[in-house]
Amino acid sequence: MIKRILLIDADLFGDTFCSSIYFTHHPIGLLYLVSFARQKFPDIEFKVFHTVTSKDPLQSIESLLSTFKPDMVGIRSLSFAKEAFKLVSDKVRELRPDIPILGGGAFPSTAYGDILSDKQIDIAVIGEGEETFVEIISHYSIYNSTPMDIEGTAVLENGVVKVNPLRPYILDLDSIPFPDYSLVNLNDYVGIKNQALQDDSKCVFIMSTRGCPYDCFFCHQIFGRRIRRRSPENLVAEMREHVEKRNVDNFVFVDDTFNVPMKEAKETLSLIIKELPHVKLNFPNGLRADHIDEEMLDLFEQAGTVEIALAVETAVPRLQKFIGKYMDIQKAEKAIHAASKRFVTRTLFMVGFPTETYEEAMQTINFAASFDYVAQPMLSVLRIYNNSKVFDFLNPTEEQYKAIAEQEKNLFHLGLFENIKFYGDFFSKEKVPLKTQDLKELISFWMRHVNINHNRIQKSYQVLSKHFDKEKILEYYGNVFDNPKFNEKDLQNLLKI
Repeated sequence: MIKRILLIDADLFGDTFCSSIYFTHHPIGLLYLVSFARQKFPDIEFKVFHTVTSKDPLQSIESLLSTFKPDMVGIRSLSFAKEAFKLVSDKVRELRPDIPILGGGAFPSTAYGDILSDKQIDIAVIGEGEETFVEIISHYSIYNSTPMDIEGTAVLENGVVKVNPLRPYILDLDSIPFPDYSLVNLNDYVGIKNQALQDDSKCVFIMSTRGCPYDCFFCHQIFGRRIRRRSPENLVAEMREHVEKRNVDNFVFVDDTFNVPMKEAKETLSLIIKELPHVKLNFPNGLRADHIDEEMLDLFEQAGTVEIALAVETAVPRLQKFIGKYMDIQKAEKAIHAASKRFVTRTLFMVGFPTETYEEAMQTINFAASFDYVAQPMLSVLRIYNNSKVFDFLNPTEEQYKAIAEQEKNLFHLGLFENIKFYGDFFSKEKVPLKTQDLKELISFWMRHVNINHNRIQKSYQVLSKHFDKEKILEYYGNVFDNPKFNEKDLQNLLKI
């Protein structure tokens, strides 16, 4: 019988922590699992542990295993934290070899073969997890054994990885209870930042949609390609609960594509404006830049929007088609210019695609440099994940696969580019024209002409001043430049660059 379940968000920590520039959010996926499972198992006791909230996560896990005595452990992780995932799994195996370990989230959903074969977990949950989680609990409660045939899972059967049929997605998101935020102590997150460059202790995270209709070949696609949206009434009810019960009015949306379709997104914003006139909204996960018009910008502003991220990736139409994003660059350009004059705006660009030439990468960087009011332009290097379409396109040999795995150990923030290990070095120039030396040159150009651009910094500072007081501006720039001691003198020097 399952009486107690421990769910762990295995985030970067210790030697797996690659940089002090790191952003995370509350384990909202695990909170959804708990609230959904409690409908059927009201007597099961749950605990949720997020490794970033502890100075010694493995010691904290050891303590939880000893005092809480769970009958089951679930571990969630993103792919770049796969080493942390293994450390957590090994600790649980060492101290409680008698209990089942479940793996879920982006990393287990794509790397299930490796982690099952390595005995890191007993069963992998692939994709959306609520209904699958409930079935797994039921099976273990009745049979005390690993279920072999549950939809949406992968297991090891007679030493061979068995992948069961995918589970249909939950279409009615209003039927899912609100994530159980009673399991999160906001004070545990003091000083921990999210992608909106705000303190996790002063906000809550919210998801209004699941799924993305686009097919970007570097994406995990955990929630599928069909957009499923909560009703505006359901979403506002959750937000009101946070305002009234937790006195929190700052919301960070984690949707993949909140503003697709535009009509439904506008309906949601309109109800927020009507029912919750004093909240603040942030959209750091990458709004669809070519699905924004003046009416939507007005609604964002009236709803209290502070920060938005607009994900472009590449300014090259050929590559837009190649990567499966199919963005209208002209519409995106117009939206970025307009949005960045109103909101604290982050733009997301990427280089290092297969077949991308040096000239095409420069075209993207020059495009990024054209936006005078963007507060935080960001450039990433393409990462290659197992079971993604770009992985299949590259079709790596075993040696190349190992080299790609090395790449995942680096978080490609600007401060790390000197030590970059680029996967392109291990493939032909026909498949990946760019090499490490090319990237260093491109990034040097980016730093000089985009990141430290006097005109952009001056104009974006005007936008920051509309939303933040001086203390908040110093904190913002301290996060941007990974300098927690950023002060007034630093700010004045920055504005004079």
